[in-house]
Amino acid sequence: MRSATCFMAAALALGLAGTATAQTPAYPPASTQSTTYGPTESIWTASGFLGSSFGTSSDAAIVDNNAGTVLAYGGQLSYLWHGFVGPEFIADFAPTSDVTNLDLFVDNNTRVSTYMANAIGAFPLGGSGQFMPYASGGFGGISLRGDVVGFNGATLSESQTRWGTNIGGGVMAFASRRVGFRGDVRYYHASSDNTLNLDSSIILQDEVVQRLTSGLQFWRTTGGVTFRW
Repeated sequence: MRSATCFMAAALALGLAGTATAQTPAYPPASTQSTTYGPTESIWTASGFLGSSFGTSSDAAIVDNNAGTVLAYGGQLSYLWHGFVGPEFIADFAPTSDVTNLDLFVDNNTRVSTYMANAIGAFPLGGSGQFMPYASGGFGGISLRGDVVGFNGATLSESQTRWGTNIGGGVMAFASRRVGFRGDVRYYHASSDNTLNLDSSIILQDEVVQRLTSGLQFWRTTGGVTFRW
């Protein structure tokens, strides 16, 4: 009888212990914090854009400083280490750029293109880095091509490329993880060459384009779609 009583007491104690264990709330699993996109992950960005140029001037007196805005288009590619700094390449082209106030060019149809290698710095904002203000600058080539009318009435297409610099900035805003919008304002400035060529073998058209390209400077605003991966 005593043994049966002890056995029942032990069973009752085990039952109560099991009930208490079942009622004790389990600890929730540790949450894993998601990685913020911009500050912690290196990315590539690529953009295609349209824009316009304004504020054009040059060392040449014939450049029209009051010329209107000029349509331009181009593209951009950059790599941002951990979303902050890296290299950038920008190329753009203005198919018609009325930079002169004289009829030295057929239809004033000068074309300006730029190719720039830059350093870029960005600062991702938002939980997923959806806003990225940035600034970039560097150097490269600035080219001008035009159809020049000579004294003999002949028309020749001439071009000149000079070293140049650029500096600017803007913001990239992403509606999703991959696709967004890029707006940019940028200043370009070509190097100067004011050497006067007195050699009679120098073609007049060549000299005119060289003068126009020397010290050529302008502002350019652009906007377009951008991708990151």
